Formats: sequence, structure tokens, C-alpha cells
Amino acid sequence: MIEKLSSILRGVWLLRHSHLVSDLGERHRHLLQVRAVRNCGRNCRVSDEVVLNGFDHQRLVMGNDVTLSHGMLLSFGDRHNGFGKIVMGDRVWCGPYNNLRSGGGTLTIGNDCLISQFCTLVARNHGVEKGVVIRSQKPTEDRRDVTLGNDVWLGAGTAVMPGVEIADGAVIGAGSVVTSHVPANEIWAGVPAKHIGHR
Repeated sequence: MIEKLSSILRGVWLLRHSHLVSDLGERHRHLLQVRAVRNCGRNCRVSDEVVLNGFDHQRLVMGNDVTLSHGMLLSFGDRHNGFGKIVMGDRVWCGPYNNLRSGGGTLTIGNDCLISQFCTLVARNHGVEKGVVIRSQKPTEDRRDVTLGNDVWLGAGTAVMPGVEIADGAVIGAGSVVTSHVPANEIWAGVPAKHIGHR
């Protein structure tokens, strides 16, 4: 009993540090957001360690049987760059530590897709006009959005750039950077990714 009381008093004593209280509040807010995501689709599994930036219920659409693994980042943008949308079909599996950024564009992931760990999908890029700080430039309009068809497999560490469509049944090798459209049922790999085979 004395040990339990002592532990409680130590916990209360730590609350004198405002940054710890602030951090607890932020963690609680984040947990509430993640739990709200669980209402999307049936049988979805969303790790409590998924990070949501710029989240709003209307910016995320998930089908049934979707898995979002721990350490994933889903970023929907901000007021400066615009807010985007992430749409996932049924039976999508996303491995740990993926980085999905809609940032004023749309990321569309079809049914039965496998996105291995440490993948990055980016729907929009910053402008690169000379003489203007890149951070303050609006996102480009010429290349935007990312679309994965049905039954697409992205190997570990794949990066998919804005304006890219990967058609049904395509496979992307680990560590690839996809900068152009990938036709259906083709296997691509490399930096930049190129056609290396068929399924």
C-alpha cells in the first residue's frame, strides 16, 4: 500500500513540469484521432502508433479489412500547401513506418494492395522557382496525385512520386523510386524505376 501511494505521489510530482502535461495532452488527442479512424470500414486494424497530421474524417476513406501498421505517418497537408485526401480500398495492408503524404492532392490505393515497410507516397511537390524560398512556394499543379490500382505490391523502401499511376497487378522492387506510369502486371525496379519483367 505504501509503495502504491509513493508511486502515485511521484506521478503527481512530475505534473509540475508543464512540458510533460502538454505532451500528455498531445498524446491523448492523437490517441482519440487514431481511435476515430477505426470507425472507417469493417475489420480495420489501425495501430495506436499511427501518426496523423492535418487529419479530418473527410480526408481519410478506408475500405474493409485495412491494416495500418505501427509507425506509419498519414499527412493530409496544411493551410499553406492545401489539404488532400487518402483513399484506400478493401484488404489493403500497409507495413510499419510508411509515409503517406497527400498534401493538397489525392492518394488512391486500390483493393488488395500490399505496401511494404518504409515506403513513401507523395501526392504533390513544392515549387522550385528560383529566387523564392522553396519552403514558402505553393505546391506544383502540373504533377499531382498518386494512384495505385488493385493488387499492387510495393517492395520495402519504395518511393512513389507525384503524378504517378501504378496499374493493376504491378510489382515494384524494393528501394525503387517510381517517377512514371507503370502498366498493368509489369515488374519495375531501380532508381528511377524501369521495366524489368512481367508477372
